[in-house]
Amino acid sequence: MKFKELIEGNKFSLVVSLPSNNLELAKAALDGGAQAVKVHCNVWHRASGHTFGTYAENREFLQQLITLCKDVPVGLVPGGEDAFITPEERLELENMGLGFFSSYSQHLPCHMMESKVLTKMVAIDYTYTENTLDAVRSSGIDVLECSVQPGENYGTDLNYADILRYSDIVTKSGKPCLIPTQRKIKPCEVKHLYDAGCKAVMIGAIVMGKEPDAKQLQAVTSAFREAIDAL
Repeated sequence: MKFKELIEGNKFSLVVSLPSNNLELAKAALDGGAQAVKVHCNVWHRASGHTFGTYAENREFLQQLITLCKDVPVGLVPGGEDAFITPEERLELENMGLGFFSSYSQHLPCHMMESKVLTKMVAIDYTYTENTLDAVRSSGIDVLECSVQPGENYGTDLNYADILRYSDIVTKSGKPCLIPTQRKIKPCEVKHLYDAGCKAVMIGAIVMGKEPDAKQLQAVTSAFREAIDAL
């Protein structure tokens, strides 16, 4: 299933952002009930503290991951402020079977939006405005990643002001909205994201730890999947 169809069609979806590019962790995420898996290249990741290598360094891993995940969509953060994949590498990833990309809008080269294969998940940060949401509504973005917490909020508890903010973004953007665990969201709080109109949560290092083993990652994933299935 295409990632866009998964997000739009499911009541609520669970995406796992792996804290490191590791097939054992990917298998644990699948065993725990992940409905999509996301990894990184060309980037330093604030929440995990990890630096991910170049696309060339991760090419074999990505091929193995896509094979492992079968029908479960695989996504990639293809770069950040300092480096990004080329148009030629994007085409290679499309042919490899990648399902979606994820990137902050301010890091995203325009060529990525030309893809007719990849689901376009674009992130806004805490500097967004109502004008940003107006533009998102009329854009080619498929899924809006609401990475709207400033760095000082990372790892702190979710509060109801966050829920109101997410609800406002859902309403004004008109796009399926995914919430990453910048705050330390608990499985029991997923219902509040759902009630706010959000379509997915993406769990990562903040809730599973910077260096989780496979057992820990599977347990956290399972807890979120159970909460989602109970909606």
